[in-house]
Amino acid sequence: MEIAASALQFTTMAVQAFRGCVVAIELIRTAQHMGIDGDIINTALVFEEWRLLSWAQRAGLHDNTPRQTINWPLASVILQQLVTLLSSAEVLQRRYSLRVTAEDTEAAEETQAVEAKTRGVAKLLARLKPEFSTVAGKIIQENNSTFKRLRWAVLDKNKLKQFQTDISELISKLEFLPDSAVQEEERRLFNRLVREAISLSTTTAEAGQIKQMLDDAPQTRKVDKSINAVAYLKQVRLVLGADKRSDEVTPNLLNHVGDTAMPKMPKLPILQRSLEPWSGGELYVNSLGFGTYHNKQVLVQWKPVGATQWDKYTKQIKRLAVFLMSLSDESFLSLKCLGYLPLEAQGRHGIVYSLPEGDTDWDFRSLKQLIQSQPHVSLKRRLELAQALANTLLQLHTAGWLHKNLRSDNIIFLAPRGSDDTVFLNSEPYVVGYEYARSDTDDSAKAFTQLPDTEVEADLYRHPQARGSNRETFQKRFDMYSLGCIALELVTWQPLVDVFSLYTKHDLKAVIGLAQASNEAIALPSLTDLFESEDAIDIVTHQAGESVLEVIRTCFSAEKAKEGEEGLLTDQTAVVEKLRWCRV
Repeated sequence: MEIAASALQFTTMAVQAFRGCVVAIELIRTAQHMGIDGDIINTALVFEEWRLLSWAQRAGLHDNTPRQTINWPLASVILQQLVTLLSSAEVLQRRYSLRVTAEDTEAAEETQAVEAKTRGVAKLLARLKPEFSTVAGKIIQENNSTFKRLRWAVLDKNKLKQFQTDISELISKLEFLPDSAVQEEERRLFNRLVREAISLSTTTAEAGQIKQMLDDAPQTRKVDKSINAVAYLKQVRLVLGADKRSDEVTPNLLNHVGDTAMPKMPKLPILQRSLEPWSGGELYVNSLGFGTYHNKQVLVQWKPVGATQWDKYTKQIKRLAVFLMSLSDESFLSLKCLGYLPLEAQGRHGIVYSLPEGDTDWDFRSLKQLIQSQPHVSLKRRLELAQALANTLLQLHTAGWLHKNLRSDNIIFLAPRGSDDTVFLNSEPYVVGYEYARSDTDDSAKAFTQLPDTEVEADLYRHPQARGSNRETFQKRFDMYSLGCIALELVTWQPLVDVFSLYTKHDLKAVIGLAQASNEAIALPSLTDLFESEDAIDIVTHQAGESVLEVIRTCFSAEKAKEGEEGLLTDQTAVVEKLRWCRV
């Protein structure tokens, strides 16, 4: 009986301390006169409160059913330390040089203040996790004591960072109390929350505050570095005003000179005529080829432009080049972009990429070429490629950027010239072939919803509503459809046109050839048509299993986003997580 009573006492103390932490965090978040430093604190606390509420949910505190697997005496001590850190003016000033003054106010008035100040990053998390906002609001309403409305003055920014670190590390200690599987799940959910908040952010300030929070995070709460990179890319896209959602704000650069919320934009080099052929080759034969820049081998993606459209597309190609220069993390599967080369007389723009360091004479193969030439590739490697491409698309869509031209021609592998196909296949894949980034006006969006090229076979990779003259403005789900096509090629290890020929129109390849030669429009099958065939379902299931079949279905069945939901990443995340769990 004494043991049970003691356990109940510690649990009760932990519950009280947890509620005190929530109240203290909400009061700091609604403090007045905090300025830019306050925005940094606020953003960090929004995410730390989510971590605390998430832990409490798993610990059974939301529904008053404390889990017996938790070490409640230790949890009570940690929570009490957190309450003291958050609510003691003496501690805040002595440890962190945070000068705090307070005035008493009624609980009801403070609740109104909390609701009124749900803005910025806080509003993003409230949208993503409304149940947590409800729990926090209920705790405040049930607290009948007098509240303190705080006013802050930050005297030492380094100590402010330490304040954030100490809060984070105490919450990390709580997360360490369950078993390792729970800890891993907490990290995964936190990473997903941060990613979704970046995607939903509408201003460079919001994205920048999240990035700053990630940069300042202690080692115990470091997220995948790719998420830091995508927060920066989101800022870059907002500055460029490309692929803009209706709720997003493109900053006026003249009004933001010296603004710390603005990202450091890459300076775009215009390479003029310093590009030369490589090793006796020709520069303009193919859409993708090698050249020489400053005596080094480079890769060049050429984009033809008609004479009457040159001025219209120049701004778009510059945006695209700046975007490519901003792909700083390996998760984007991108070669480093050196700049762009305008050749108006030849009617083409060139995007120039550097190659890996060294004296190697590089060559490349596209995924499509390797599928055609290499008869056998392990399922393990094919699934690795599918996962890498799915993760890259998740990265791009988190930043709100659209590729618009995903297909196996635009996935390339590098190896020393003369290498065997297996050497190419075992190298890192790179994504190329990005299409123009449309600007932020409706007229421009319609004008730049162009078909990337005129090859009929390329239309097989496009969503049915992204084909032909009546195509819709490009959407994320169209990229997802293309990813599904590439995943199908990887699973079957056959060119997409051959897969369609097997399970839809048996003479499709010949029909496409005739249409291409005569410049005629033809009706092409879709993945929906293909998977009406039980034989197609059977071959995918046989080759890779039910989970991969579901991945492909998710890719081609994604629905058009409803108003206000364009920033959600439900399908992209589901695909990445399903592929991550595939084991061979």
